[in-house]
Amino acid sequence: MFYQPIVMVLSITSLVLTLYVVWLSLRDLSLMRAGRDTFVGLDNYIRFFADPRGLWALWRTVLFTVLATSIEVVLGLAIVLFLDRNFALKRIVRTLLLVPIIMTPVVVGLTWRFIFDPASGMANYLLSRLGIGAMDWLGSPQVALFSVLIADVWQWTPFVILLSMAALDSAPSDPLDAARVDGAREWQVTWYVLLPMLRRAIAIVALIRAIDSIKAFDLFYIMTRGGPALSTETLNFYGYVVAFTNFEISYAITVALILTIFTNVALLAMYGVLFPRKGERT
Repeated sequence: MFYQPIVMVLSITSLVLTLYVVWLSLRDLSLMRAGRDTFVGLDNYIRFFADPRGLWALWRTVLFTVLATSIEVVLGLAIVLFLDRNFALKRIVRTLLLVPIIMTPVVVGLTWRFIFDPASGMANYLLSRLGIGAMDWLGSPQVALFSVLIADVWQWTPFVILLSMAALDSAPSDPLDAARVDGAREWQVTWYVLLPMLRRAIAIVALIRAIDSIKAFDLFYIMTRGGPALSTETLNFYGYVVAFTNFEISYAITVALILTIFTNVALLAMYGVLFPRKGERT
């Protein structure tokens, strides 16, 4: 009862601001042309879908989101299942694995820039010790996006570990014990009993990581600035460039709205797959 006025105020404020943003996207507002603000309708949206740079940025966003979310969820679950065993120094290992999540993205980006430095970085040093030639991790258009992906996986896999570990600790042990008593092997207990029990927690973690990956900006800004040759320019970063380099405010708002629409569509699709209706389950 007491929260209803707050919800109403927030809803009205959000609606008004959304409508205002949509209205700005239908105009031609640029800081380079002071005093000029004309109504152009859907021209900004037509311009985006005719803009190869914007479409490639959208494709890189999709690629980065799919890879980051998939790797982090699978790797995080594998680590959680390993940590569920009893071994020496278990608590220390669990604590150390959560260190990256408390670091700011700026620190993570600077750290990995140093690791990927072609002259003095640790990555090329390890490759040389293995007899493999040095790589230009952040200077090669073919490798740069995956280098940022490595940094993102390193930072955010602990987030998956943390939530999955909490779900695992709260899961009832009776079904697991019953499966073992019935003669099921450990991998069968994990695959057919434990993972289905953690299904909703895994789905929620995947949705959260997908949202963060779609709007990723910090690592790209610190590590590559969208380069080299625009190979790491995602849609979020492209909107930043349009707004603060080209000063095309209306077009930048259009890019942001397209990113918002894409995010909502992607999440609805993921939600439909991860949380199917009862009649759709097989």
